[in-house]
Amino acid sequence: MDADDDELDAIDASLAAWKREIPDLDPVTEGIVERIQNLAKALDRSMGETLAEHGLDHRSYHLLGKLRRYGAPYQRTPGQLAADMNLSSGAMTNRLDRMERAGLIRRLPDPADRRGILIEPTELGHAMWDRTTGTQAQREAKFASVLDPAEREELHRLLRRLMRAFPSRFHGHHAEHDGRHAEHDESMGEGSPTAGGALGD
Repeated sequence: MDADDDELDAIDASLAAWKREIPDLDPVTEGIVERIQNLAKALDRSMGETLAEHGLDHRSYHLLGKLRRYGAPYQRTPGQLAADMNLSSGAMTNRLDRMERAGLIRRLPDPADRRGILIEPTELGHAMWDRTTGTQAQREAKFASVLDPAEREELHRLLRRLMRAFPSRFHGHHAEHDGRHAEHDESMGEGSPTAGGALGD
């Protein structure tokens, strides 16, 4: 470990100023919050760069990741996807149309429903998701390498405990491992949810 690993940084300087102005402030607690927020933003920027590098947008990556998470044969109906991703049927149709035009997914007849269809990734969709996820996983491993294995395990354990302190409504449906951020309805002008980590949305 480098000798300067524990040197004070800009967040420490900011906390010292706020401690002066707010004597009751707990600088350790505020430091934890500030660092988690900064790390989340940095990871989102890293994921955004990875997506751009591989020619995927975060919405397509999110949907492909959902399909992969289900396991083989990686198929779901549009309605199932919309419910799982908290999107309206119109928003889901718009997204599927764009991804089908890009060659990332295909629509298939649903053998269980004569009027229904199933969505599955194409070979291109699988390949682009694999490449993007692999690149981001390597980047995240490099970030985490500043900690030794025992430190990574301990940090993981502590973050898990910290997450449990929040009411479940703060986590929402994206508390599962393949996503962190709520989506807005595309048909109402979807915003720009962040992309998450290598297995994020």
